[in-house]
Amino acid sequence: MKQPITIRSDRDLQDALITYLSDAELRRTAPHSLPLSPEQTQRAGRFARFLARRYYRDRLARSFRYSRRFGPAAESIVDAPEFDAFLNHCALGSLAAAERVSELAINFLNGSAVPGPWWSDLLEYERAFFLQAATTQNGTACQVPQPAASARCRRFSWNLPDLLLRLKAEEAVNDDFRQEVTLLFSRTPHGRIYVVEVDEITAAIFNAVDGQSNPTAIAQAASLPASQVEQSLAALAQIGAVLTSSEK
Repeated sequence: MKQPITIRSDRDLQDALITYLSDAELRRTAPHSLPLSPEQTQRAGRFARFLARRYYRDRLARSFRYSRRFGPAAESIVDAPEFDAFLNHCALGSLAAAERVSELAINFLNGSAVPGPWWSDLLEYERAFFLQAATTQNGTACQVPQPAASARCRRFSWNLPDLLLRLKAEEAVNDDFRQEVTLLFSRTPHGRIYVVEVDEITAAIFNAVDGQSNPTAIAQAASLPASQVEQSLAALAQIGAVLTSSEK
């Protein structure tokens, strides 16, 4: 169960109000110490739902900007009945909420005609980007490397970087773009989003990061020299894909 909000200072009041507005489960289930009348509580709930719709509408529009060329816009889902049900339980900015919204968007977009065999790859690309744009939680640095909350490493059957350029130019996509590529999606604590192509070694190192294995164990699991793993982990930390003990 969510813990009650405790207020000891003006800063606590500000933080408590932000938490109250962003967490639907907290508003529904936990007692709180905010000085709100029943009417104000209802108004706060309506405002919180408005904020959540605006937050996810904006991030869906930014992330699913290529698929909109072929059908309805992904952000239209925020006006659907199933999104109302989501708003009753969402914690704004959480990874779980972003994953649920991306699932709703993918199901919504898959209800239209498929424009080409690359469609599922395109939607998975946009979903992975959306997780970076819509997730504010990142994780806490620990003694061993751990993956950032929203970071994702995906292998695609189509060369997405080149395919997106073709779509942006409104040109046709042919089988020449059916080339496998591995992309790493990440977000720094300052909100900068990265989508980078990585080789098999970097992908293997990232996938071996589990929050329990130290660099030596990761090197052994990936059958790589420890120095190479350390260098790759440092590079992954710079783009927010991995948290290390030096990250704050």
